[in-house]
Amino acid sequence: MTIFTAPVGRLADDVVTLRLPSPDAGDVATVDNYVQEEQLDGGWLPEVPLVTGQQLVADWLNGWAGRPSRHGPAFVVTVQGHSPFVGVVGMMERDDGTVEISYGTAPRWRGRGLASHAVRLGSQWIAGQPGAHRVEARIGQDDRASERVAVNAGFELAEPIRPIPGTGQVSDDLLYVLRGGHDGEG
Repeated sequence: MTIFTAPVGRLADDVVTLRLPSPDAGDVATVDNYVQEEQLDGGWLPEVPLVTGQQLVADWLNGWAGRPSRHGPAFVVTVQGHSPFVGVVGMMERDDGTVEISYGTAPRWRGRGLASHAVRLGSQWIAGQPGAHRVEARIGQDDRASERVAVNAGFELAEPIRPIPGTGQVSDDLLYVLRGGHDGEG
C-alpha cells in the first residue's frame, strides 16, 4: 500500500490551487457552512451531514499521515480571491497501485471548469507518485457532469466496472482511466 507523501507547497495552474486541508485555514468552518447553507446539493462531500467539518478534515489529514482513514487523503480546491475552499479532490488506493480519484465542487461554483482543472492537477500528481500505476475515476452511469469533468481532465472510458475488490459485487458505475498514465500493463 502506498502512503502518499504530501507535496511540498501547493499544486496550482492559472485557475485553481490544490492544498492540504487544515483546521487552521478555516476548512472545518467551511465544511460546516456548506452543510448548513447548501444542504450539499448533489452530495459533493463524503457522508455530510452525517460527519462534522472537524471529523472530515481530521479524516483527510489522517489519510495524509498514513493513519486509518475512511476517505483517504484529499486536497481542497481554492480559487484566487476566495478564501473558503470550493471543492475537493480525494484519493483512495485500491489494489496493485491503482488509485481511485474522487471529486466534487460546491453547487454555486459548478459550470466554470474548476473541477476539470482540479482533477487534472490532482490526477497528474497522483500518477507521478511512487507505486501509483493507474489512476481511475468511477462514475455513475447517469452522472454526465462528472463524466465531462473526467474527460476534460484527461481520462477516457475504459470498461465496465470489474467486481468490487473484497466484495465481488458488480457495480453499474463507469470506469474512466487517466490517459497516458502507467497502468501496469505491457
